[in-house]
Amino acid sequence: MKKFLSVLLVLCMCVSSALPVFARGGAIILDGTWSILVPQEPTQYETFAAEKLRTELSAVFGTEPAVITSAQGSYIAVGSASQADVSELSVNGYRIQVIDGNIHIGGTGVRGLSDGAYRFLEEFCGRKVYTYRNIETAKANSISVPADTDIVYNPFFEYTDTDWLSPCDAEYSLANGLNGGTYRSLPAGAGGTVNYLGGFCHTMGTLCETEAHKESDPEQLALHKGERTTDQPCLTNPDVLKIATANVLRLLEAKYDPQASVQIVSVTQNDNYHYCECDRCKEYEKAHGGVQSATMINFVNQIADAVKAAGYDNAAIDTFAYQYTRQAPTGIVPRDNVIVRLCTIECCFRHTLDDSKCSRNVALMKDLNDWSKICKRIYVWDYTTNYSNTCLVFPDFNVIQRNIQVFYENNVKGVYEEGNYYIRSCNAEFGELRAYMISRCLQNPYCDLENETDGFLASYYGPGWENIKKILDMHIENACKTNDGHLSIGEGPTASFSFNNKQIAEINDLWKNAKSEANDDLQLENICRSELSWRFWKGSANKGEFSLLNPERFNERQKLFDDFKAFDVIMLNEGGYNDYLDCACVRYAPVNEWNMYEEDESGTQARLFFCKILEALTPFLTLNGLLYNLFGVKP
Repeated sequence: MKKFLSVLLVLCMCVSSALPVFARGGAIILDGTWSILVPQEPTQYETFAAEKLRTELSAVFGTEPAVITSAQGSYIAVGSASQADVSELSVNGYRIQVIDGNIHIGGTGVRGLSDGAYRFLEEFCGRKVYTYRNIETAKANSISVPADTDIVYNPFFEYTDTDWLSPCDAEYSLANGLNGGTYRSLPAGAGGTVNYLGGFCHTMGTLCETEAHKESDPEQLALHKGERTTDQPCLTNPDVLKIATANVLRLLEAKYDPQASVQIVSVTQNDNYHYCECDRCKEYEKAHGGVQSATMINFVNQIADAVKAAGYDNAAIDTFAYQYTRQAPTGIVPRDNVIVRLCTIECCFRHTLDDSKCSRNVALMKDLNDWSKICKRIYVWDYTTNYSNTCLVFPDFNVIQRNIQVFYENNVKGVYEEGNYYIRSCNAEFGELRAYMISRCLQNPYCDLENETDGFLASYYGPGWENIKKILDMHIENACKTNDGHLSIGEGPTASFSFNNKQIAEINDLWKNAKSEANDDLQLENICRSELSWRFWKGSANKGEFSLLNPERFNERQKLFDDFKAFDVIMLNEGGYNDYLDCACVRYAPVNEWNMYEEDESGTQARLFFCKILEALTPFLTLNGLLYNLFGVKP
């Protein structure tokens, strides 16, 4: 009898060791003894997901999980080795499910499985990729996963893109759901990128070869204000259509990938208003709502028909609803393989796009609504920076999430959030924060963005992050109060903000507090870099240490100039490469005017002469700083 009981006890111990360990409260405990289950012949997507899980779990536990092809022990199953039912998911969706004590990750399309692996690592391992330099992974002996876990995700958008700095990094993009191919290249095993096969925008001149035909066939060119111009083609000219169609098909023949989820060819107007006004174009537009988008849609529809007839099933033709083509036509509908990319360039970015009290945005919403009634595939090109004063804070943080929700709720399938795409030469604001907020909202427009933002601020700026949050709130509250109440993408410093002396003193103190609490050099660097935007405003508005009452303001301008260079900020705005480094009047001009006053420009030497005299006299004019000490605001 004793022998029988001993054998029974050993059997029970063996069986228990083969089953997952359940914690109190209905959770399973994942630790370094678990394996990763893949099929006998894994696809590149299954291999990528399994390798990502293996690498990151190894970093968590300190031991490397085995990758197995037959179920044994406790395991995470991926792809076709998983029992998670993904039959109801949309393309590139995923499901994470606990089944019989093991974890199953399934995905659809080319990127669903990779996205599911990244979601698992974030959800249960605490892995966060805030920037390409701020990646957090918790070390642990074990991880608790609720036994009833069943996470189902369907992508909100088929195309997600933004520029900025970290979004150009592949690992950041994979962790945060960006898939556009203009600024990044993603591994094939992670689904690759959604690519524009030719140019990303303003491609009409190249595709239609307008420059090459200006002498031989001028009627291919737009007739604008009575003259033919190479700035745009004539969209009702059959020869133009023939040339453009041939070039699109040639491009697809060279670059087409049948395995990609979607590929795009941009057939988009050049960046000017010189559209064709010939009788044929005007007649067609008059019959279809009296808008220039009518000839554009008719043109791209015919190219899209040729692309479909050639068998390119996963290719789409993209065109703009931009400036003069922003309004939707009547009596014509974009083909199913046509993407209409609506641009928000005229909008206000202080108010949400669906704010019924904002006249600029009401007009945009009407256009979006009209397009959504006739177009199955709307993309949006949105804007998220100040292109005229890029070093200035662009206070759009409070509208980012709602605007992306508005896109999703209005049939938008893809979003490009254009920002400071030249950030490597002009990184002096809150670009990394904005990029993270955008990325998370594109991944899920209804995420807990406040929690996500707080997590970013704490990681990026350190223990004093709440000071930074208060600074941002004050900028949002103060934005454009002395202007017309609207925020454009080309706002001047004094129109953007009108802080009084009390507010300036408070913000100065908040920056000081944040810097004093930084844990390390990287956090301090991040704080000082973002503070450049505050100093840019003060130096442009002659406030704080740049006050006209401060005899040291000339030295403060020089110090800011030197700090800009130290942080590799060599541009102040979109159009100005090296636009301020050769300014001869750095000490004497407001900061936003540093792109002026080159040494050989007329007036520069005169300004230098008089300003040097002013600098010498300033201590006397300001009673050697007494007025500044009494009435100024020190940093």
